[in-house]
Amino acid sequence: MKSSGKIFLTFLGGAAAGALAGMLLAPESGKKTRESLSKKATDLKKNLEDSIRIPISRSKNFTLY
Repeated sequence: MKSSGKIFLTFLGGAAAGALAGMLLAPESGKKTRESLSKKATDLKKNLEDSIRIPISRSKNFTLY
């Protein structure tokens, strides 16, 4: 993997850890925080699946000559 790719993945990991820490330290009740985390995780999963599915479906139409 190229250096820029590693830096980007490190940035994303840090951002996710920061967001998680912020939510866990939030003044909301534990139940509301867990519900919020669950909803955001579900949304993230859906977005990742969609972002992976689109390039794969496009690559099926790609042919080399």
